[in-house]
Amino acid sequence: MKFTQKLAVLMVPALLVLGFSASSAVAKSSPRHGIVAAYTLVVPNSIAKSHLQVRAVIPNGVACPTVTKTYANGYKRASPMKLRAPGATTGPAFASLRACQANLPSGLSYARVGAIGVPAKFQPKFDKIAVFGDTGCRVTATQVQNCSTPATWPFARNAESVAAAKPDVIFFTGDFFYREAACPADKLAFCGASPPPAIPPAAGQQYAPITDTDYGWVADTLIPMAPAFAAAPILVTRGNHESCFRGGNGWMMLFEIKLKPDSCAPTAAGASAPNNIAPTYSVDFPITSGRTLRAIMVDTNAGSNSGITPEWQALQKPAYQKADKLAAPKTGRESWLITHRPMFGIDDVHQFDPPDPTAIPPDPGELNWTSIDQTGAALGLTSRFNLMIASDVHVAQVVQMPGQPAQVVFGNGGSVPDSTNPADYSVPAYGPLNTPAGHAINPAYPPINQLPSYVWTKIQYGHAIFTPSAKTGRWSISQRNTAGKQFAACTAVGKKVTCK
Repeated sequence: MKFTQKLAVLMVPALLVLGFSASSAVAKSSPRHGIVAAYTLVVPNSIAKSHLQVRAVIPNGVACPTVTKTYANGYKRASPMKLRAPGATTGPAFASLRACQANLPSGLSYARVGAIGVPAKFQPKFDKIAVFGDTGCRVTATQVQNCSTPATWPFARNAESVAAAKPDVIFFTGDFFYREAACPADKLAFCGASPPPAIPPAAGQQYAPITDTDYGWVADTLIPMAPAFAAAPILVTRGNHESCFRGGNGWMMLFEIKLKPDSCAPTAAGASAPNNIAPTYSVDFPITSGRTLRAIMVDTNAGSNSGITPEWQALQKPAYQKADKLAAPKTGRESWLITHRPMFGIDDVHQFDPPDPTAIPPDPGELNWTSIDQTGAALGLTSRFNLMIASDVHVAQVVQMPGQPAQVVFGNGGSVPDSTNPADYSVPAYGPLNTPAGHAINPAYPPINQLPSYVWTKIQYGHAIFTPSAKTGRWSISQRNTAGKQFAACTAVGKKVTCK
């Protein structure tokens, strides 16, 4: 068992023993000064001109640490961090931890938060991009992943391999948090140390019915992600498991950059968590002289995978309209759409059994296309992208629809696959949003009748490393397992991706 996996197993029970009111005196006596985790996020230049913002996670009651910045000329400067706190109505679920943030300036050679070194450079040229997502250990009322070994929950091992590849930046495609139920008595060997979710309030109770907790985020993300945190700055995407009623409060405090840290907290004690979508934004990564990669980030936490929900479409479509504008053609620039839910993902054929009775229009036999809502919201708004990067389906996958940029899925980061049988990821009998005879379709969402021209699916835990080829729009994509060994080689040329 690797060190980080051991640490994840040992630290969570220790944290739980400490209780929900961490002692400031104890934390300050630590050589880490109470810092649970520190990492660097990639942000748009409207947030930080350097594109870098550092975060620190601390016990509640401990002052935010300072960031010590070392410039290329050797000059050092220390500055304070700003506190990020969840909403008060999250109650005891988020009573123990807080986060801090500070923008980093350009021109640094090194930075540290307290005693912890953090990535401090936005490279002048990006030669290696790591991509992975869907990493959390699934603990729900109906399914419990075995979180006790790297073989069955390999997130920490995967993060170590990502770090060993020494990427210039990491793209994380969403779904850190999956601990949505208490560990069942008959599964204690699998998840006995897993922090239980917040308890939904009964009549007269004051706290919100949310499922994530601060200690859940320590176990599911902060500990196993530590090697990747130290390796490179991270461009993060919000997943559907970071919706407000699931892992949203931890997401807002720890990773969100456009919404406030309390944006998932109910407006009143005991109320339900809200729905929200963060504004679309982009970050430009220089590749070579005259060549730039624009990553365009669309928040896809809400909506439905299996049907069309018109009230949600009104909220989501403007995000794709903004993305389309950001992808306007420019010489030397290629654009990737980065979402969590894929536009054209092929999921396990049993994923939506039994059928969803609330889908509007009724889903045609619960096809294993996913995510139907995304396809409907973005119709006519994807032609300017070179590639579409997502996760959500817990496999490595490429789906090429005629006339569309390739949809590439990296959902194999550590969470258990929906099926381990390759035959279950079969190509649907007809295109997404299409319906067979006898089923109505909403004319506001015209069907895409085509079947994919190319599909490649691999059920294998791991991550991917993108390296640019000499010509604009060309990339080599090394699909690697959790030990860092390549299991497939893919090539992106223009809007097409093939793997072998």
